[in-house]
Amino acid sequence: MTTSVHAARRLRMVRVARWALLVAAVFFAVTTVAGLRDSSIAINEVDRWLGNGFSAAAGTMCLARAILVRGERAAWVAIGIGLLFYGAGTAYFTTQVADRNPQPSPSLADVGWLVFYLATYISVILLLRKRVSRFHPSVWLDALVGGLGVAALASGLAAGAIGKVRATSMSAVGLNLAYPLADLMLLVLVVSVFGLLGWRLERVWYLLGGSLIGFAVADTIVVGEVASGHYSAGGPVEVLWALALVLPAYAAWQRPPREKTEGLTGWGVLAIPAIFAIAALALLVFGAAVQRLPPATVALAAATVLVALVRTGITFAEVRQLAETKLQARTDELTGLANRRAFFERLDGLDVSANRGARRFALLVLDLDRFKEINDSLGHPVGDDLLKLVGRRIAAALRPADLLARLGGDEFAVILEDADAAVAKMVAERVLTALRDPFDVGAVTLHVDASIGAALHPDDAVTASVLLQRADVAMYAAKSARSGVEYYRPGADVHTPDRLDVIEALRGGLGDDQLRVHYQMKVDLRTGSCHGVEALVRWEHPTKGLLQPDVFLPLAEHTGLMRPLTLEVLGLALGQCRRWWDVGLDIGVAVNLSASNLLDTGFPAEVADLLELHGLPARALEFEITETALMLDRIRTAAVLTTLREMGIHIAVDDYGTGYSSLSYLRELPVDALKMDKSFVVHLESDPVAAAIVQSTVGLAHSLGLRIVVEGVETETAMRRLTEFGCDLAQGFYLGCPQPADELTPLLWHRHNHRSPAGSTALSAGSSQSQSQSQSQSQSVGRAGTAARVAQPAEPVRTGRTWT
Repeated sequence: MTTSVHAARRLRMVRVARWALLVAAVFFAVTTVAGLRDSSIAINEVDRWLGNGFSAAAGTMCLARAILVRGERAAWVAIGIGLLFYGAGTAYFTTQVADRNPQPSPSLADVGWLVFYLATYISVILLLRKRVSRFHPSVWLDALVGGLGVAALASGLAAGAIGKVRATSMSAVGLNLAYPLADLMLLVLVVSVFGLLGWRLERVWYLLGGSLIGFAVADTIVVGEVASGHYSAGGPVEVLWALALVLPAYAAWQRPPREKTEGLTGWGVLAIPAIFAIAALALLVFGAAVQRLPPATVALAAATVLVALVRTGITFAEVRQLAETKLQARTDELTGLANRRAFFERLDGLDVSANRGARRFALLVLDLDRFKEINDSLGHPVGDDLLKLVGRRIAAALRPADLLARLGGDEFAVILEDADAAVAKMVAERVLTALRDPFDVGAVTLHVDASIGAALHPDDAVTASVLLQRADVAMYAAKSARSGVEYYRPGADVHTPDRLDVIEALRGGLGDDQLRVHYQMKVDLRTGSCHGVEALVRWEHPTKGLLQPDVFLPLAEHTGLMRPLTLEVLGLALGQCRRWWDVGLDIGVAVNLSASNLLDTGFPAEVADLLELHGLPARALEFEITETALMLDRIRTAAVLTTLREMGIHIAVDDYGTGYSSLSYLRELPVDALKMDKSFVVHLESDPVAAAIVQSTVGLAHSLGLRIVVEGVETETAMRRLTEFGCDLAQGFYLGCPQPADELTPLLWHRHNHRSPAGSTALSAGSSQSQSQSQSQSQSVGRAGTAARVAQPAEPVRTGRTWT
């Protein structure tokens, strides 16, 4: 408490002293300019002591600042001592030199004044150093230019003066030159500070700068008047000196800076080399055209120009490097495309211009499908190389004025200027076409699909941020629908805020007994028996209830949760299979694999561990893989599938005919069965082409030694046609819908106990049993499939390589 009281008292005393100093300066200025000192001996005496006392008072104020306030003490001690020396020199000159004739030159007064200059230089440099975190190396070149320039000017001026005076006056000539040169250095310091720190500075620099400029101007005026023989004491020049002496006292008590600046920037840093280079050139021209200068002056001037040229060259190199750095700051390091900063700068600029002139533009957001699996399984180098190739393909499909940016990861964005819906559609389709061909990444050949979301300005949004959000919503819609490209539709983002909640809930739900597995029978069309079932996942959400796979599996794919989800479903399916085996039902179970599993060389070992854990032979398990997943990386996929096949696990190609259908992979990959997509089966009765495709596919599979499985069987007629074509196995709502294991087990026992060599009786009996449990309102066999659809939840849409 006592300390704070003393500090407050000292600050009040400082404020009083500053006001007293200001009043004295105003009195001195008024009496001097008005000429009152000539009419009053008392005023003349007061002004005389005030003129001698300003520097002492200002010096005392600066020293008090150093004593009472922490920080920058050395700088204020230096300038305080310099002002006291200045005052001592002034007092000595007034009392000992002014009345003598002739006046001795130099004298002790000159020592005091010159010490002030030196102390001022030191103080300004210390204050500047406190405000700059680091000095650029070029600053030392600026100092060298300044030193050489001052030396050149000094030698030139000295040469001119020496030629006009007697040798006995050499010391006076040198002293008279020292003051303007010292003032020139003061101006250099002021220019340096404002050039290095800019114009938005603390008040202390404006006060100190005004003081230094005042000294320089006053000295220059006096030197000119002395040289012309018209100098007389008093007048406005003394007011200027007084002001220059008072300002440091106010500068000392300004608030210190809170933090340092990071560096030295701006064109102001070139002010010093520019000024002295011009002055040196002027000296060289003067020496060549008007009066011959000494060799030392010419050499110093030439050196000044050369060093200034070097400094300018360094500056332009730095400017070029800065431009390159600015470009790099807006360029994606991996792909060389624009990055997020450049993208948002362009988008914000278009947003502003569009709102002014109703300019239309479109935004595409593109995300690669299954890219995380490639990264996780093949490694980041392969993923990085793939992104580079993808970026080049996309760029080649765009218009010259379009901007392609990589927002991060596998997400790209395209800004289409002057574009409407038709242009956006055309460009999006061209991009998808460009990405359709496989990518050769080193020794790996990869197929990559993309999902594109499009949004239009101002139709879909009038601000850049909302437009990007809605393009992102459309992209997720394209990813969920597997449609390639989708356009924003009002209302499509109703559930967007829930997406992160669903992802986090799914992440927490894995391993927490929230996944449920339903099973759908695979029936032998020749015997009517059930050889196996397909495991289909559901999610018992803590608050939303039982969710179908199309709700959460796309999110699991996009966030890298498919691998742990696959293993959990596999464990649940094998556990149920073990329970069926324990009661005498030798039922096999089929599980869908994701592409990340096929690219994971450690996956077979995990499968072996699960089979051993549940005590099941490998023949009890079948994996279903889509063509798209198979084609992602055929070499690594072949290695993983071969290992699984050698273990005794069966391999089936799921959704055959809808992906990259190729006979070559049937020859290269260890495949046991082809599973035809239901899109062919549902049109079997009405479309002869679909029937021909099914029949030819059956023949192809059998000729290759493969079993053929058809899904989507919903009518008795379709079932009989498939039997006639020679299909081996079938599944669909007519034969049994997906259901929990406890509900399916009685149907499995029924088919196990009612086998028929011909198959028809058993199939009819089995289908009737299934229909009775899934749809009690069915009125005929022909309507059984349709009735089952009405009674059961709609069959989820197949999502490529996931469970449905």
